[in-house]
Amino acid sequence: MLDIYELDTKEGIEKYKYLLSESDIGDPYFLIDYINVFDKGYKNLRCFLYKNNETGAIIFMPGYLNPIVIDNEETGNFDFITTYGYSGPSFVNEVLESDILDFWKSVDYWYKKNKVVCEFIRFNLSNNHLHYSGNCLPTMLNIKGKILEEEEAQWNSFNRKVRKNVNKAKRNNLYSHISYEKITDNEIVVFFEIYTATMVRAKAKNVFFYSIDEFKKFIKNNPQNCAICTVFFNEIPISSELILISKDSIYSFLGGTNESFFEKRPNDFLKVEIINWARKNNLKFYILGGGYGFEDGIFNYKKAFFPNDVVNYYTGRKIVNKDIYIELLDKTNKFRVSIGLSNIELEDESFFPQYRNLN
Repeated sequence: MLDIYELDTKEGIEKYKYLLSESDIGDPYFLIDYINVFDKGYKNLRCFLYKNNETGAIIFMPGYLNPIVIDNEETGNFDFITTYGYSGPSFVNEVLESDILDFWKSVDYWYKKNKVVCEFIRFNLSNNHLHYSGNCLPTMLNIKGKILEEEEAQWNSFNRKVRKNVNKAKRNNLYSHISYEKITDNEIVVFFEIYTATMVRAKAKNVFFYSIDEFKKFIKNNPQNCAICTVFFNEIPISSELILISKDSIYSFLGGTNESFFEKRPNDFLKVEIINWARKNNLKFYILGGGYGFEDGIFNYKKAFFPNDVVNYYTGRKIVNKDIYIELLDKTNKFRVSIGLSNIELEDESFFPQYRNLN
């Protein structure tokens, strides 16, 4: 049985919160506050909820049911895109392959009945891409680092450059403080100022800037899913990272460093301090993610901490109504030409859905 929650209504939000509490998911990327603060908010937000009443299996998947508008003209069609980060379907209780197949079959049927032309799925790193009914692509490489039981074994597994940088940080008398569950306003402000200054220096897009109130709302409402690690030099906070926490993993989420202290190597030190904290708290993985491109400098920096823990990050693409999809692409191409851009070929897989590409 498939149900749809409308998460841009108070009733829908309350139903979704109850679903999360009853399911005991503990995954930060499914939290309603995470979606509201770090994605696109509540507008057009939906959640597919599948239940097998015989076995008790539950599958749910939040995402955005977006109206398709081209050249300021509403087309009457929609697409579905899952929420930002590690999302896709979440499984509750014992979910069989037959349940997953039935879930996607039910979702596809709903799409056809509701003028949904295509979908784009961001999967997590725990194999929820298996048995997907669309096109599943290994989009980029990610680091899903294993937290080893022995600290010495972990230390020896690091790239030599990491060990060298951490030793330099220790010689500079850097130290860290990790706040969890009882994070103070002052600790949030310290993180916020370092993070925001880093985004300004990097000339980041507006989407990567958040208000202090947004950070406070998310952290205060979800104390078990957040921690902040800050590195100090002579009592001066010089690097800080907001960590997301699930039942068995920590996620490197948002962070920054005061450029005046780069030479003291606080970044590597911070990552190793987080790994040691995770070990003490019986967490199994430190997910650092990937880079901006395929095996770029950022990716290789992350890989240095976990050289043997590289995994594929999958995305899913599905065209439900190919005829309408082609019509929409034709409309987009006409608009692109009118503003001086070139046509997009249907075979071009660099962007999906193609009719939303205006670059």
